[in-house]
Amino acid sequence: MLFRTAQRPAAIVAYAGAALYVLLLAVLHVLQPHMLDDATISKYALGHDGWLLQAAFIAAGVGYAGLARLLSGRASLLSWLTAAAFLVMGAFRIDSVGPTRIVSVHGALHTGAFFVVVVLAHWLMFVVRTRAHSAVLRALPFIAPVLAVVGFVLPGLVGGLIFRAWTLTLVAWVVLAAREASDANAHPDGRALTTQAV
Repeated sequence: MLFRTAQRPAAIVAYAGAALYVLLLAVLHVLQPHMLDDATISKYALGHDGWLLQAAFIAAGVGYAGLARLLSGRASLLSWLTAAAFLVMGAFRIDSVGPTRIVSVHGALHTGAFFVVVVLAHWLMFVVRTRAHSAVLRALPFIAPVLAVVGFVLPGLVGGLIFRAWTLTLVAWVVLAAREASDANAHPDGRALTTQAV
């Protein structure tokens, strides 16, 4: 894969943030397997090893920030905003009674940031989709929202697993979008993700 010098660090940041998110989440699931049937993964942050989840959210935010450097226009703005929302999720923990009830400022900030991520990440997927070459990048904007809703609604282990699959689509998408944007920046004669209209 070819990169312009200025683009290579941003791509590495995007890849590293996404990879670290997956790694930290995997470790957390090993340490707290009893939480697997709870769709609200934010509640992992309430346990003894909760800092791992907060670090994972920050890693996801860093990944989106790296991607933002590879994009331009509306796509870049949405990526920066999604990154910021992930950072807020990492900085503040969900309330123990959340997400259906809010009883504290930190709980409100976390839950509010979660819904911002849901809206902006999917919006960003659709914006990038219009110029994506990859079939996966064109399909994920339709698949991810369905996984989010079904995972949140279905009870028990099935819902928990589907919801986790949704969270993984968010960072897998970052890797694919960063790769395609890097290729487009290295070969500007082709269609590029960096030319999204504002």
